[in-house]
Amino acid sequence: MGRELMSLLQLQRDTWSAPFFDAAARGELVILRCRDCHEWSAPQARRCTYCSSDRVAWAGAAGRGEIVSWTTPHLRDGESTKPAYVVAMVQLDEGPWIYAQGSAGLELCVGQMVTIEFASIDGGESLPVIAVPR
Repeated sequence: MGRELMSLLQLQRDTWSAPFFDAAARGELVILRCRDCHEWSAPQARRCTYCSSDRVAWAGAAGRGEIVSWTTPHLRDGESTKPAYVVAMVQLDEGPWIYAQGSAGLELCVGQMVTIEFASIDGGESLPVIAVPR
């Protein structure tokens, strides 16, 4: 990972999302867990996506999941195009889907198991990135 990493996370730091970004800076993934039905929701949710309760709290997630879909945006470089990076939707073991990014040339397939790590962009927020277990 390096400068090719771009901010693609739809979640921006504010009072609500600060625990997500604080955990990411420590290399930990947190997502939302409902205090009523105990289901998990993605980080950008503000309510439980199952029962609509607003009684959700940040909780640690395993950081493992499988590729649901991905795309490789390309950059124009004169007359040619080159892969810039990979953007993937990952279904976490806990259930929610999150976006994560990978470096150019990363080969993925639907159903492939990955882990979520974090990388900082030019000293900014740490964001989810894909790591392929060996």
